[in-house]
Amino acid sequence: MKWRATWIGCFIVLAAAARVPAQVTVGNDVSMNMNGQISAGYTGDYGNQIPSDHGLTAGGNATLNGSFYDPNFLSFQVSPYFNQSRDNSTSSSISDSSGVLANASLFSGSNYPGSISYSRTYDSLGTFDVPGLPNYTTHGNSNGFNVGWGVNVPDLPHVSLNYAQGTNDYSIYGTDANGSSDYHNFNAHAMYQIDGFNLNGGYVYNLTHAQYPLILQTQQLENLDNDGSSYSFGASRNLPLHGSFSANFNRSDFTSDFSDGRYTGTVDTFSSSVNFHPEAQLTLGADFNYTDNLLGTLYQNIISAGGILQQSTPGQSSNSWDASGLASYNLTKHWIFYGTFEHRDQSYFGSAYGSNALTGSVNYWNRLLGGSFSTALSVTRTTEDTSNLSTVGLLSVVNYSRRIALWDVSASGNYFQNTQTLLVGYTTSGWGYSGQLGRKIGPVHWNANAGESQSLLNVSSGYGYNAQNYGTGFNVRWFGFNGTYSKSSGTGLLGVNGVITPPLSGGTTPLPTDLILYGGHAYGGGIGINPYKRLTITFSYARAFSDTVSNSIGSQNNSENVFGRVQYQYRQMFFTGGYSRFIQGFSASGTAPAQLNSFYVGVQRWFNFF
Repeated sequence: MKWRATWIGCFIVLAAAARVPAQVTVGNDVSMNMNGQISAGYTGDYGNQIPSDHGLTAGGNATLNGSFYDPNFLSFQVSPYFNQSRDNSTSSSISDSSGVLANASLFSGSNYPGSISYSRTYDSLGTFDVPGLPNYTTHGNSNGFNVGWGVNVPDLPHVSLNYAQGTNDYSIYGTDANGSSDYHNFNAHAMYQIDGFNLNGGYVYNLTHAQYPLILQTQQLENLDNDGSSYSFGASRNLPLHGSFSANFNRSDFTSDFSDGRYTGTVDTFSSSVNFHPEAQLTLGADFNYTDNLLGTLYQNIISAGGILQQSTPGQSSNSWDASGLASYNLTKHWIFYGTFEHRDQSYFGSAYGSNALTGSVNYWNRLLGGSFSTALSVTRTTEDTSNLSTVGLLSVVNYSRRIALWDVSASGNYFQNTQTLLVGYTTSGWGYSGQLGRKIGPVHWNANAGESQSLLNVSSGYGYNAQNYGTGFNVRWFGFNGTYSKSSGTGLLGVNGVITPPLSGGTTPLPTDLILYGGHAYGGGIGINPYKRLTITFSYARAFSDTVSNSIGSQNNSENVFGRVQYQYRQMFFTGGYSRFIQGFSASGTAPAQLNSFYVGVQRWFNFF
């Protein structure tokens, strides 16, 4: 009876169309306006991981905007929502979701602007990634808080301060595993101009903790704590001959604690550059870079991406410096020529390396056969000091697009071979292409696209990836269709948010040992129907499969999504009906795949409350 009375009350409110003021003023200083929508309907849910239920339900969302005294003094926005996240309702989601988003701006019209924001979400959705495939779905609760302040007094340094923190607790559909994470971040930056110099400095502190299941390996939990801070200082100024100079220094301290070990590092980097334009067509420049911890730079990239280092390098020191010179000349508006020379000196894992690289490049653009054509070709000859071994690297890019009668055609391709990575002695090779085709056939608009990319670190390392994607679609008057297919395979690291692609700038020695071999494919499609102005019907289907192997432990993973929805608008009311089906499973979890089904019929009403 309680739910019936609630539903009847909501329906009466939805049907009402009383006019209200467009804005409310409280006293002489506070002004506000508010809009949103309320919904009521009948819903049912059933599956193997939730109890079956059905009944009347109500939900809604609203946005309150306002200001105090003056919008430049204090302005605010609050957006609460309740039961507004059903796959068969207004949001593409599997479960109900409720929460609030709020933010305020203070003194935005002064030299001391500030801001505060807060968010909290219950039963929100997240993702667990496999590169090149649709994301697998997680759900849980999260919240975040952020406060920032600035000091922008004329003739004094401009300073900005920001602090943020948040938490996230989640579970992965298709497993009995839970995860959590929290973070704290503080950063301060300052900028100042004096005697033609632009000076800047900053400090950043990050603290994160994560506990997540290794669902593609075992059901054990992995704990990860990352703690890091960085200091930076930079200066730049203009020079004669339309030139400029810049120099930057950065020190980063980071610690990564995980279940099986600990990695601590400090990285100091210095970089500088100078450029001149003595003539409009001519550019000359030089760059210098130095780091006292080359391996720390590589490991820091992995840690910041959410990966874990299962090995440490106690007692190992590494450093690197490189210097380069550049010259470019615009021969015509279609031809640009580049030339560079670079020298590197590196030391890592007890050995010293050096190399010299000479590069010549040409860029060309022009109208061709009624279309637009552009290409770039770069050839690099690299000689290693220790072995006196020379290699030739190649990088090429081609793009073309034009309209041929009723056809719209565009294509691009790239190829690179023996392209030097961050480490001397390691190179990457690969290729890629993409193409789009479309035309109008009578009342039908049709299009298709295809693309593929591949990259490999050295020829025999085995580290790399391949990704393919294809799609097509058409629409005719009130009917539309699209279909997609994707495929990917390669090596990755298991991190907080799924599988990540390791940086290809490392070699077989410094890369982590717990690599995951992954491969999979996915396909899907959807239709949209709009036979009448106020009637909309949509349906979509998606299916994904992947296989992962790590440390001789394999997992077969799959997901399936079916979603259908019908909506009819009458004035400010929307009559809605829908159905969703969701399946997701991981064989390594040892549990049955999750299966969730839901349906919904109801009505929504938009309001401009005041």
